[in-house]
Amino acid sequence: MQLPDKRAVLAALDTSLLGQIDAATARARAIAESAVHEEARSEDSHDTRATEESYLARGQAQRVADLEMDRATLRSLVLQDFSDGRPIAGTALVALEDEDEAVMIVLLAPSAGGQTVVLQGVTVRVVTPSAPLAQALLGKEEGDDVAVRAGRTAKEYVIAAVS
Repeated sequence: MQLPDKRAVLAALDTSLLGQIDAATARARAIAESAVHEEARSEDSHDTRATEESYLARGQAQRVADLEMDRATLRSLVLQDFSDGRPIAGTALVALEDEDEAVMIVLLAPSAGGQTVVLQGVTVRVVTPSAPLAQALLGKEEGDDVAVRAGRTAKEYVIAAVS
């Protein structure tokens, strides 16, 4: 199985995160402007519109900061090559095949968990070390079986490729 190039995956993630940062920044700015707008002024002591909007603006600003931190972390990664059969660790790109032969490709990274990118029709999902899937993969090698528990269900995969 041919995996996408890790550098291309990271470049696509960088572009995606930058777009999310721009969108969240615009939302934060719009909410902040709305919070101080004349129509947001409290009409009485029970009117909390301005306060609620300032909380929303603060939340959006925190989202921007989190995305920027994820982007900086991914940009500073030192990529490891696992094609020589080394056990899976951080920065591994892993193809997993389930019992129905469906393939899932994941990148083990220290941040940006849950982010996905599509390269040439292939979806790559970022998983962080705290994710059950990453914990199941760490130390395994191509050809190994892994079982991942999510709540009461378990899913089994074969590690089809690692780079």
